[in-house]
Order: sequence, then C-alpha cells, then structure tokens
Amino acid sequence: MIPGKVVNLLEILRAYAEAYVKGTHALGLLSTAIAEEQKEQHDIRQNVLLLQRLQSHLTDLFGHCEHLPMTAKSIQELLAVLIKPESMSLFTQTEMVLLSSIADIQKRLRDELSINLFFKLPSEKKRYFDSPREGWEESLSRFPDAILDVEEMSKCFALSRYAACVFHSVGAIEVGLLHLGRFLSVNDPKSGWTAVSSKLQKIVGTDYQKLTQSEKDHFAFVEQMHAVTQALKSAWRNKISHAQGKLTVMTSEFSPDVAEEIMMASRSFMRRLAMEMPS
Repeated sequence: MIPGKVVNLLEILRAYAEAYVKGTHALGLLSTAIAEEQKEQHDIRQNVLLLQRLQSHLTDLFGHCEHLPMTAKSIQELLAVLIKPESMSLFTQTEMVLLSSIADIQKRLRDELSINLFFKLPSEKKRYFDSPREGWEESLSRFPDAILDVEEMSKCFALSRYAACVFHSVGAIEVGLLHLGRFLSVNDPKSGWTAVSSKLQKIVGTDYQKLTQSEKDHFAFVEQMHAVTQALKSAWRNKISHAQGKLTVMTSEFSPDVAEEIMMASRSFMRRLAMEMPS
C-alpha cells in the first residue's frame, strides 16, 4: 500500500475453504444416493427427503459463491428446478438430469477455485481484520476523524503490510495531536508533533508557581501525556521522523513486532487522550 490518504476502505473477498469442502463432499454423497435410486428404478421425485437435502446443501453452498459467478449460476439453475418439483415432470430421466447438474456444479467450482488466488490469514490476526476498532472504542468515540486510519492500520497489520500499518497509526495520532494542541493553546495552526511535545515539555519543566491557573488545574493530565509522548517517541526511534512538526515514516522495513509495538503505543496515546483530556 502506498502511503497516502485512503479514500475507499480495504475490501477483501472472503473465501471459506471449509464451506467448499463440505459442499462438494455433500454433493458427492447425494450423487451416490441419487444413483442408487436410479439403479433401483425408484422415482426420485417421490424421495422428498433426498430432494430437500439437496436443496439445502445447494442453498448453503450458493451463499459462499459471491465471487464464483459460474458456479453460482449452475446452482441457481438447479435450485430453480428443485424449488418447483412439478417442473421435474418435464424430464424423462430426472435422475440423469440431477446427476448431470450436480457434476456441472462440481466441475465449475473446481475450475473457478483454480483460477482464483487465495491467501490464508493467520488465526491470531483474524481479529485485527474482522474487528479493526477493537480496543479503540473510547478513542474513536471522542475522535471519529481517526476511524479511517485506525481501521486501515488494523487491517494492514492483519495482512502483514507493516509499513502501511505504521503509516496509518501515525495518521491516527495526528488527529489526536490536533485536539491536544487546541487544548494546550499551541500557537500553531497545524499543531504538529514538535509544537505539541515542546509545549508539554515546557509546562512540565516550568516551576509550578509560574504556571498559569489552567496549567496548574490540568498539570496531572499534562504530566501523563508528556510521559506517553515520550514512550511513543521511544517506539518510533529511527523509524519515524518528526522534523518540522510533521510525522513521517522513514523506512518501509518494519518487523511484525516493531509494527505491533508502534500500534499499541499509538492506541495507548489516543486512549489516554480520549479518557483524560478535559472537554
């Protein structure tokens, strides 16, 4: 992912391998049952239970074929027949029609799966993709402008795009910095990292008696935020530049551990800001 503001949220087509395996297995068993009915010269139209099972399995499989259009088309065609049993009276060899249709579905499923590229998401990263706002609820409630960056950060981490993950974590922090800068009355319209951290340092390093009344009233909060920003700076060391007040990712080389450390430090910063900064 190229650093830059993302307009559209990341969309990944989901593929459930288990559903395809179970679906084809069920169709195989039903094909065998239908073939047995044919061998015994039974009228398959009278075996309501078997036809209902076939319809149920096809319906379940169809739900997982959003990105397999030809398979979905074949399933729909067979379901149209099963939903209206009277239509089977038009066939002279109903069992052959059903077996042929099932075989066509199985072949189309194999063919379409073979031309798609699938990625496996590690189970431990699934929550970052499925619930990208988890742990950020308080922060996003107060700073909704950070929602896009937080979601992209979590999803990029899940997909092992660590530089992009860090880039979006920085984007989320910058939202918080703008709010913190306003609270601190930073005389900088952009309220960048340098301006805000310098203001925190100045307040913490000033003799308490020389502080303004507002700074005295909120000194504990300012002291805490100063500590958190120092922790962030430590996590960023040699990875993120804050020259001229602008946070910039300096490298595209990030290990999973480093990216996660920066992501967690960013979350801590935003959560403390959301929960403790006076309104």
